[in-house]
Amino acid sequence: MATLQEIRLSLDKDELNYPELAKKYGEAALPHLKTLVTEDEPRIAPKAAYLAGLIAGKASHEVVSIAARSRHDVTRVAAAAATAMLPVKDGVNIASQLMGDADVGVRGMAAKSAAKIGDPALIAPLRVLANQDKEGHVRALANQLADTLDRKAP
Repeated sequence: MATLQEIRLSLDKDELNYPELAKKYGEAALPHLKTLVTEDEPRIAPKAAYLAGLIAGKASHEVVSIAARSRHDVTRVAAAAATAMLPVKDGVNIASQLMGDADVGVRGMAAKSAAKIGDPALIAPLRVLANQDKEGHVRALANQLADTLDRKAP
């Protein structure tokens, strides 16, 4: 089993092979990834959050949820991207929360992840974003994604 320091060093690089790291460390890394996200270091925390989502273990949602509440927008963007890889229920909850984020990048990524998750429960939050977001490009994106989900809904 890898140590916290080994995982920290693996993530402290400019370019990562996330699938390789997910395979190498697996679910056993989730407690360490949680620690790294909790430390709130903007160079490491986003990578830890994304890797936790990719690992998609039983505790991945906990790591991503902590990242979704980070004070750093880059960490929240990573959490938004990671939601698409979580079990649907967890992804829906976190993506819905992040569509209301103060940062435009977080809202946009959360909308994209909502479309990947594909659950009809995300149509309503996407419609709210489409009708109320202060950024025109986010409104347009959310409207397009909500329409796509609407067509796929049973």
